[in-house]
Amino acid sequence: MTKKNLNKLLISLSITISLAVLILISVRSRVYQNLELKALDLRFSLRPAYRSISPILHVDIDDQSLAELGRWPWPRIYHEKLTAILKELGAKQILMDVIFTEEYTDNPDQDILFSKALASTGITYLPFYFLENEDIRSDPLRAMLAKDITISLNEAAKKISLDPKALNERFFSIKRSILDSAAIDSIKKDPESSLDDMLEDIEGSQKWFLFPEDEKYLEERITKYKTIVLLLNKFHLNIPINTWPFKKECLDINPPIKIFTEHIKGSGFLNSDSDIDGITRKVPLFIKYQNSILPHLTLSALIDLLAVEEIKLSHSTVILKNAHLDNRVKDIVIPVDENSNILINWRGKWGKAFDHISFSYVLKLQEIRDQLNLDLNSSEVQNQNAGVIDYLKKSEAELVKKVRDLVKGKTCIVGLTATGTHDLRAVPIQTEYPMVGIHSNLFETIITEKFIVQYKGLVRIFIFLFTACVIAFGSIIKLWKSFLLWFGYFLLYFFLAFFLFVKFGIWIDLVGPFGIVFFGSSAITSFRFFTEEREKLWIKKAFSHYLSDEVISEMIEDPSRLNLGGKKRNITVFFSDIRGFTSYSEGHQPEEVVAMLNEILTEQVKVVFKYNGTLDKFVGDELMAFWGAPSNKNLNDHAVLAVKTSIEIQDKMRELQQKWSDENKDVLHIGIGINTGDMIVGNMGSAERMDYTVIGDNVNLGARLCSVAGKSEIIISEATYEMAKEHIIVENLEPVHVKGKAKPISIYKVIGLK
Repeated sequence: MTKKNLNKLLISLSITISLAVLILISVRSRVYQNLELKALDLRFSLRPAYRSISPILHVDIDDQSLAELGRWPWPRIYHEKLTAILKELGAKQILMDVIFTEEYTDNPDQDILFSKALASTGITYLPFYFLENEDIRSDPLRAMLAKDITISLNEAAKKISLDPKALNERFFSIKRSILDSAAIDSIKKDPESSLDDMLEDIEGSQKWFLFPEDEKYLEERITKYKTIVLLLNKFHLNIPINTWPFKKECLDINPPIKIFTEHIKGSGFLNSDSDIDGITRKVPLFIKYQNSILPHLTLSALIDLLAVEEIKLSHSTVILKNAHLDNRVKDIVIPVDENSNILINWRGKWGKAFDHISFSYVLKLQEIRDQLNLDLNSSEVQNQNAGVIDYLKKSEAELVKKVRDLVKGKTCIVGLTATGTHDLRAVPIQTEYPMVGIHSNLFETIITEKFIVQYKGLVRIFIFLFTACVIAFGSIIKLWKSFLLWFGYFLLYFFLAFFLFVKFGIWIDLVGPFGIVFFGSSAITSFRFFTEEREKLWIKKAFSHYLSDEVISEMIEDPSRLNLGGKKRNITVFFSDIRGFTSYSEGHQPEEVVAMLNEILTEQVKVVFKYNGTLDKFVGDELMAFWGAPSNKNLNDHAVLAVKTSIEIQDKMRELQQKWSDENKDVLHIGIGINTGDMIVGNMGSAERMDYTVIGDNVNLGARLCSVAGKSEIIISEATYEMAKEHIIVENLEPVHVKGKAKPISIYKVIGLK
């Protein structure tokens, strides 16, 4: 590598590495994260959709169901019937993505019927949702109120130097949270305690005095507290609380009503967090509440389905120990973030990746049975419409078979999917996706162990720095090759990132490397334009009149050859002169003379450039050119090129002579002299104005040989002959005396090429 290229590379590296460091610093910014999330979504959208291989069936509360069963919410009797039918037809589990946090006041008996169905089937999981406010947990106001619950808003505001109006909402939120915790701690000691017993225990254990409004608040919620304690006792995970590694904690939960909580198989939360752009990509697997650890609803069902014996938590993984999966017992290692969030590997658009059945379609079976029972209990119908009964029995049998084929052995997920419902959100693969689909996609992600893992830290640093080095390398190659390198690198990196994502679930940054490629290449291109590219444009403009394009390209690669000064090189010099041009000039108009001269010189220059010669100068009707400089390409055959040029020029002259003769013009001839030897070549003149030329005794000899040449002759020196003799046919002439030489000079007349 030349010193100049090394300097360019170091400058470019400083640019691209600085850019990489700046982008690394910005990876936590909202702008960067938002762009990278969009890049992740792009990978999802380009990836082919996958058909689920897991035993999952969606039972959809869809548009058809709402049309047939009425507007939402429905009477609880529908859920009771569905649960019973799914159990009868062989469902393995039922996950209901439906909130039952309030009693059905229109018909309380339906809650009893539903609870009996929950108890008799024993396969249903009902959800709860939690309330989270991270600020309250770390608020200094919490410590103040926990110590003295009787402190007033104004006193608290004064102590922390805040306006009471600004503090009002936060103050009462924290106070309610503290009262809730104290009440639940009390109920845990005696789940059957009365309101008075609970209030007495709270005041005694906490050393508080409860105001009437506090007692009223607790009275209104005592039923909920008992349900929460019941849920915690039944469904908390057996994980030591001191091993909790995550940040996620909640302040309150809303469980299913007590009569349901008592009889369900399991429970878990429904909450999922949207990213900063409002798109749902992940869900937490656990929360901590009242020193208990609770799972997501889907995970709760999976723990039972896989007969997981133990769960181990760390800051980056969740391990389901000894899970029974595919007739094997193995540990499932789930990658999570600091909030226990798992990235969901979305399988495909709604309706395409998983099996679906309409809620109302399942209930048709119960409708047929109800009608059949009604007819069978009517002797009149039995006697008059035996065909109707047979039809109903056949319809029942067909429907049972159809539904059983879908339901048997499956985890059935029940939830809202109807158009316009509130439970539609944006996910990476679809702008309006029913959130009930989180369960099936999470289920599939864990069962198949097709996890998505974002690589950060050292991997991200390596990628950014490696990209910076590749982009910097483009500064020492031709600009068009640089663009190919940069564009090719980005395409290759994109396909690599896409391949890693599809094949292994590896998520590496696209935005950072793309930023380095785009801004780094732009900066390097600008730098090159204002330095070397500007120099190349000058060279091209300055030398295009007397160098061929190929030679100019060589000069552009190494402009140092054109510095002011010269060096000795072995060169072949060429002179041509028009015979009788002086007398021709005297006998013709200036316009004719110039036209004739330009025509002859133009044809000669074309041939000189064709053979990569360097046009030195025009002196009147004489043309001077040379080979062997500045290009290094023809160091061993420059004499051959000069002779080939001369032969072709004489051929061109014969064509012109025929043309002139046909036009009744005077016919002119040229003589050519060629010499080879050591000469001084370089830019000569001043810093303001210079010419790229050759000087020396061998240059003068070339000019003398041109004077010796007759019309249409090519005379070469012995040195030229020795270098070109393998390629040319010559006639050996008598040595001649030339000015400046004491001894006669051996010369040859070129006849043609071998």
